[in-house]
Amino acid sequence: MKIKFYLVDSFTDEAFKGNPAGVCILHEKISEELMQNIAMEVNAAETAFVEKTGEGKYSIRYFSPMVEIAFCGHATVASAKVLFEKFNCEETEFETYSGLKLSAYKHGEKIKVIFPLFGTVPYSSQGLLDALNISSCEDLRYCDEKLGVILRVKDKETLLSIKPDFEKLKSAASEYRGVSVTAKSDDAEYDFYSRYFAPAVGINEDPVTGSAHSMLARYWGDILGKKEMKAYQLSKRGGYLNLKITGENSIEVICNAKITIEGELSFQ
Repeated sequence: MKIKFYLVDSFTDEAFKGNPAGVCILHEKISEELMQNIAMEVNAAETAFVEKTGEGKYSIRYFSPMVEIAFCGHATVASAKVLFEKFNCEETEFETYSGLKLSAYKHGEKIKVIFPLFGTVPYSSQGLLDALNISSCEDLRYCDEKLGVILRVKDKETLLSIKPDFEKLKSAASEYRGVSVTAKSDDAEYDFYSRYFAPAVGINEDPVTGSAHSMLARYWGDILGKKEMKAYQLSKRGGYLNLKITGENSIEVICNAKITIEGELSFQ
């Protein structure tokens, strides 16, 4: 069996920046075990498995090297980039394994994706603070969709200085996917910054996390009184997102992606 494979850097205009995702284009069904094995072999934060179900319609599943993920923003962007650039698509509709519906469109040289928008509720966890090696935070919120928590710190410098104990964090955050640590921007270029840690699913620090911004957009939109915001994730690779709240439960993300590897997975 051979499967067409791409490695794509999402949320960036440059190769080797943003967040890399594997994209496998399927022409026949394969087992979950094989998907998980491929994701382990690729060893990106997530690998997406995309199968056409109709005209412009695709099923999509996401696997980290350890487990299946319900929703992954950067792997969705990566999949759209492949379909637009390699398969002559202009727009696509994705349906996740859990039934979540996502859509993507060509937007000039960029990509426009429509993601869900999630709310949060107040939360408390001394274990998270200890695992992140910080004494206090400005705010702590939990997302009911199990995407994780938002932890706000006072400024960019504090955000950059965080050095988690990942073994402690894996235990403290075991009930949800990860922790999005965020701070307001004091410069004109961006509205807020973030970092995302998810050791419970095998990702100590994610370079750029689309799904986290489905929480962060509503959170910061309420604080700043804005519908449109610019965000930057302060990982080593870094990446940007232009965010626009378009409805009670939806967000528009303008971004880009770069295909860096194209080939075939071959196995018996």
